[in-house]
Amino acid sequence: MDPEFDDVVSVEDLMALERRFAEQRREGSVSRRCQFEYAWGLVRSPYRNDVARGVALLQELMPKGTKEEQRDYTFYLALGNYRLKEYERALAHVERLLGAEPHNSQGLRLQRLIRQRMRRDGLLGAAIVGGVALGVAGLLGLAISRARH
Repeated sequence: MDPEFDDVVSVEDLMALERRFAEQRREGSVSRRCQFEYAWGLVRSPYRNDVARGVALLQELMPKGTKEEQRDYTFYLALGNYRLKEYERALAHVERLLGAEPHNSQGLRLQRLIRQRMRRDGLLGAAIVGGVALGVAGLLGLAISRARH
């Protein structure tokens, strides 16, 4: 776990953001700031469905934002996708951010973390596939030896 990118928002804070978002929605117009703050809270939720909803809200905001807002949206899209273990999407967003701000230290740290997770999960995936292949080969060998007897 990385405390900078894996910390979670408190339930109280998330509920307050949700209430404000719902209130503005009832009134007929949600400000970009309110939607972003709610999305920010959702992306930092410990619950996968919340994170996915936060990512969707950020994607909805992206075409509407100023250049500065889009920078924030892009970072939190990267973070949200990282938390969803959608590492390729997360990497694409963080690389877009770094294309505009190559020395963004937070973006560089997130990029490094995403790549580490991709490597780790890739190796884990390869080990699982290798184990399955070994098991199948063992069963095949057993079947062949029984067929010969």
